[in-house]
Amino acid sequence: MKSTSFVSIDFWNTIVIAETNGEKRAAKRIDALKSLADTHSQTITDSQIREAHAFASKKFDEIWFGKSRTPDSLELVGFTLESLALSVSETEQKELARVYEDSLLDGPPELAPGVKETVEALSKKYKLGIISDTMFSPGRVLKDYLDTKGLGQFFTAFAFSNEVGVSKPHPDMYQKILDDTSTGRDGSFHIGDIQPTDIKGAQSFGIKGILYTGISRTYENDNTADFVSSDWDSIGNILLD
Repeated sequence: MKSTSFVSIDFWNTIVIAETNGEKRAAKRIDALKSLADTHSQTITDSQIREAHAFASKKFDEIWFGKSRTPDSLELVGFTLESLALSVSETEQKELARVYEDSLLDGPPELAPGVKETVEALSKKYKLGIISDTMFSPGRVLKDYLDTKGLGQFFTAFAFSNEVGVSKPHPDMYQKILDDTSTGRDGSFHIGDIQPTDIKGAQSFGIKGILYTGISRTYENDNTADFVSSDWDSIGNILLD
């Protein structure tokens, strides 16, 4: 019988190594952007695209950290087009946004070492959920990715910021997992790599936070986590002991 507690897990730099195959995802987006510019008789350089993407990323961070909300792909593409002074139709913008979203599957990131085995083991004791802030890749695409890696079957609940309408550390992200798994706070955990969102959000919600430092070590020495671990085997030992 499974525990009445849940374990939720972040996606980026927790389940997957964010930077891996990033050049393939970027190439797909750049090609689509240049093709769209060509249809409007506008030539854009790689340098201009880098600046436009940096502008969109800056706007993303302002909203993400300032308002606990993540702009979706359509909004981010809008920022990119604004920076390039490229005026397109609403349909063209939506089509471009779809390419940006689906590019994750053209350049899929690698799994963190040991995550698949540990997640499978955890699923036998806990109800599992994904809590992830999204950028270009929405929940729809992240779920497709998890399925292709054989991981989707182990999760019963999902809270993606583009679907919930808020981002971590907002309590609604954690509440969705609690509601969808019909579990309680006692004995529940969230695993993630970012102190201000993952750990702060979990602890403010009344569950324990595990900081995973196997990919990003940014908060390794500056955190309030209940546990800090650099590998998934150790996380399994903590939760299955």
